[in-house]
Amino acid sequence: MSFGSDAVFAEMQARLTPALAKKVKAVFAFQLTNAAGQTKHWLADLKSAAPSIKEGKGKADCTLILKDEDYVKMATGKLDAMKAFMSGKLKIKGNMMLAQKLSLLTSKL
Repeated sequence: MSFGSDAVFAEMQARLTPALAKKVKAVFAFQLTNAAGQTKHWLADLKSAAPSIKEGKGKADCTLILKDEDYVKMATGKLDAMKAFMSGKLKIKGNMMLAQKLSLLTSKL
């Protein structure tokens, strides 16, 4: 399975600090589909005392569903999240307002 987002999530994990997690205070789930139609799930827990980003499913406050390549573009600033949402490239389940806080973790990737 080839997913460009693997590198993005590795960089997000490297940047993750308890102080940053305190600013976000949410759990995010990502459901990403690559060009081959394969799906990968990630869970970013920025709510617990030991924040983490790992591959897998779990209970989330906000779930983002999109193509892998679109997530990479969004995380690296090449695709505006609002435009992606309005055009249907990004679907959000749960608390939509929390999705805005993700930029704290992905800025300058």
